[in-house]
Amino acid sequence: MPTPNRTLITAGLMGLVFAVAGCSKADQQKTNSDAQAAASDVKSSASNATEDVKADAAKLGADVKDSAKKTGNDLKAIGKDPEVKKAANELKGSLKDLGRAVKDASHKDHAEGDQSTTTTTTTVTTEKKTERK
Repeated sequence: MPTPNRTLITAGLMGLVFAVAGCSKADQQKTNSDAQAAASDVKSSASNATEDVKADAAKLGADVKDSAKKTGNDLKAIGKDPEVKKAANELKGSLKDLGRAVKDASHKDHAEGDQSTTTTTTTVTTEKKTERK
């Protein structure tokens, strides 16, 4: 006894066979032509999408390059700022003093035979407010 699903599938297949067999040569050629046109459209769309991606990647690269250049110019300007130079010199002097103090303390401890270690920490904070235009 046939099941309803099997009957439905068989009827659908038979309808498809009769529809294909009933098509004239002109209908088959039109269908073939339409399928080729659709394939051409898909190929064209894919090609356009590839070109769009390439253009976007090139634009992104140019934007990154421009941002890096601007950042470099900003860093140069900051490095030339007199207040920044002053703070850098103060930090350099403080680090030299710290190094001398550690060295002297180390020599002193070794001379006395003391094996303990002394650590000194110096923190220099410089705050600068800049206004961008």
